Amino acid sequence: MRCLVIIPSKARPDNIKKYTIPFMQRLGLDYRIFVEPQDENNYKQYQSVVILPLNNQGLGYSTMYAKKYANDNGYDLIFKIDDDVKSIGEIEKDINKIIQSFKIPKVGAVVFPYDFEFYAKTEKLFSRINKRIQTCYIIRTSIYEPRQDVSTFEDFYEYLILRQKQYDTLYCSKHLIKCSPVGKGNGGLQVFDRSEMALKEIQIFKSIDPTIQVIEKPDRPWKYEPKFTDKKYKSKPI
Repeated sequence: MRCLVIIPSKARPDNIKKYTIPFMQRLGLDYRIFVEPQDENNYKQYQSVVILPLNNQGLGYSTMYAKKYANDNGYDLIFKIDDDVKSIGEIEKDINKIIQSFKIPKVGAVVFPYDFEFYAKTEKLFSRINKRIQTCYIIRTSIYEPRQDVSTFEDFYEYLILRQKQYDTLYCSKHLIKCSPVGKGNGGLQVFDRSEMALKEIQIFKSIDPTIQVIEKPDRPWKYEPKFTDKKYKSKPI
């Protein structure tokens, strides 16, 4: 199976040199960095850059364009990674095994814990099914459904759609995401009003599945989050 790493990046060219390129060199997969026209000059020093048609359309727009690029170029899988991700454990040692897991027809995505969730780490490659998608994930191109009006919770949304389609996730708890603190730093989604975006996006979620609830997150820039309550979202050990 062919896998393309997609890296949406906005106003953070230094992260590419500092984090992205060293990680991609270790990983050894094809990758593309998707940036806005207004940032083209700042990223021109890097290879594998794809320029989006429009500026300031949000992460959903960028990932929509990246999905089309992957589809047009014959990639079976998309590995979405943020531009502030330093590593995902030592995933490069197991990436072939992880890709091979998609030979199981019901596997829709492989997901990872953050490194601050150190209690989740296992020596076993996969420890649970149907843990939620977050930040970095590998997903079948055919079921990846980014949309322009969902950016703050694009990972929640992909999980929602995946479960609606009755696919499973595999929780790769051997390799943990090491990145900047979630919601911190400059550039990226930080340039938008994330709390307003969050409420609008949660309403989209509820229109698809009315069982989804809203919880407050006053310590986060987005202030609110969707909560999955139906039993189909409950993860199980494997």
